[in-house]
Amino acid sequence: MWWIINVAGLIVFWHFTDLKSESVIQSAICPLLVAVFLIGIAIKVVIALGPSSGRGSDGGGGFFGGFDGGGDGGCSGGNS
Repeated sequence: MWWIINVAGLIVFWHFTDLKSESVIQSAICPLLVAVFLIGIAIKVVIALGPSSGRGSDGGGGFFGGFDGGGDGGCSGGNS
């Protein structure tokens, strides 16, 4: 039901959007609502395709999915 409402809302407000119109509803409110519906649909798709859906690689967190970059931790002393 959620998908039907959001896709229908997106289609309706996309149809009535006219950026060159003098009407505030057609030139400002409809494009804003199109953006809201698009963002809502995008969030729903991202959540559906997220790591918990079985598409994740190693379950690591963060931006790089668990990549720590390697290295020695920083303090590799010199000749003292």
